[in-house]
Amino acid sequence: MTAHTPGTGSAGASAQAHYRAQLARTRSRRWTARAAIAAAAGGAGTWVLGWRAGLAAAAVAAAADAVHRWRSHSSVTAWRKGAAGERATARLLRRLERAGYTVLHDRALPASRANVDHLVIGPAGVFVVDSKKWDRRTRISGVRGRIWIGKRPAGPVVTPVLFEARAVGTTLTRATGRRVDVIPVVAVHGAQMPQWGALAVDGVTLLRARRVPGWILRHGRQLDVDTVGLLAAAAASALPPAAGGPDK
Repeated sequence: MTAHTPGTGSAGASAQAHYRAQLARTRSRRWTARAAIAAAAGGAGTWVLGWRAGLAAAAVAAAADAVHRWRSHSSVTAWRKGAAGERATARLLRRLERAGYTVLHDRALPASRANVDHLVIGPAGVFVVDSKKWDRRTRISGVRGRIWIGKRPAGPVVTPVLFEARAVGTTLTRATGRRVDVIPVVAVHGAQMPQWGALAVDGVTLLRARRVPGWILRHGRQLDVDTVGLLAAAAASALPPAAGGPDK
């Protein structure tokens, strides 16, 4: 059987779309506030130092407000960081593509608003890889038998990843007529966590992002070439790009 090579999709496309939508929804309010800030700064500068200083003060105030809002708007920043994390993970997963794996990015789940960041299919099995980009000050650690992400228990954070893995398994099982087990893993960017150890939470493995490809490869050969081709073709058909665009 000839292995099917589907389009991979665009990593971070959904997160990037949400980011742009958030910016569009708040554009009018942001420009109104920025104009008021610039007018106030310009008026003060003109009153004290003259109209040239007023123009300079207005320009500086507007630029400073733009940078501040871009960096600090929590919901927009979260989507922007999410998209960046997914693109970074996609670059790391190219190692698996060079080893003959199929890697699909940003795939929609049937009858769900959720999407899979990365789906890896190859000799080692089927893996759902979820990208998480946290602040560098965030610490992931085990305390009293529980895993914590900063001050939050890790369980609620990984629950959606477990749901996605099960949904992909169900979808591929239906599409191929054979049972497909999917392994969920979180690729961690930014946060502090053990250098070499893997942390397991409710059946989901958390790893530093750069370690994910090697961790997958160490699972060894679980699927033959024909099965890998069958699953890759089924996934490309049953799990379309979440952002609504064509495969790339």
